[in-house]
Amino acid sequence: MRARLTKIIRNVFLCVFLVAAGILIASAMSYALGGEDDVYSISIDVSSNIINLESERWGDVRIYTSVRYSLYAANGHSIFVYFNDSDSVENVRPSRDSLGNLILRFSLEDLLDLDGWLKPHASNEVMVVVSMDNGDEYIGYGEVYLTIKK
Repeated sequence: MRARLTKIIRNVFLCVFLVAAGILIASAMSYALGGEDDVYSISIDVSSNIINLESERWGDVRIYTSVRYSLYAANGHSIFVYFNDSDSVENVRPSRDSLGNLILRFSLEDLLDLDGWLKPHASNEVMVVVSMDNGDEYIGYGEVYLTIKK
C-alpha cells in the first residue's frame, strides 16, 4: 500500500513538473518569436522649446529622447514625429548626443510642410514614435511653442 502511494505521489509530481515545463517553454518560444508588441514610454525634449516659424529657415529642429542610440541603431525600424495629430514630419534623421542617447533632427522647412496643423502663438503638442523591428514602440510626448516674428 505504501509503495503504491509513493508511486502515485511521484507520478503526480512528474505530471505537474511536465505541465509547468511545457508552459515555460511555450511562453519562451512566444517571446522569442515576437509574441506581443510592447509600448514603452520615453521622455522627449524639443530644442528649442520656442520655434519662430518666420525665421530664415536655417538649421535643424532637434528632439532629444531617452532612448539609447545603440538600441535604435541595432533594432530601429522607423521614426515618426507628429505635431497636433498631424501627419509625421518628413525627413527625420537619427543621430546621437555625447551621452549616447537618440536625437531626432529635421529641418524647419519640413516642419513648415505641416502648415495646416501648426498653431502659431500657442503651445503645440509633439508626439514621437520610435518603432523597432520586433514591433515594440517607444512613445514620448512634449510641447513646443510656435511663434511668428520677423
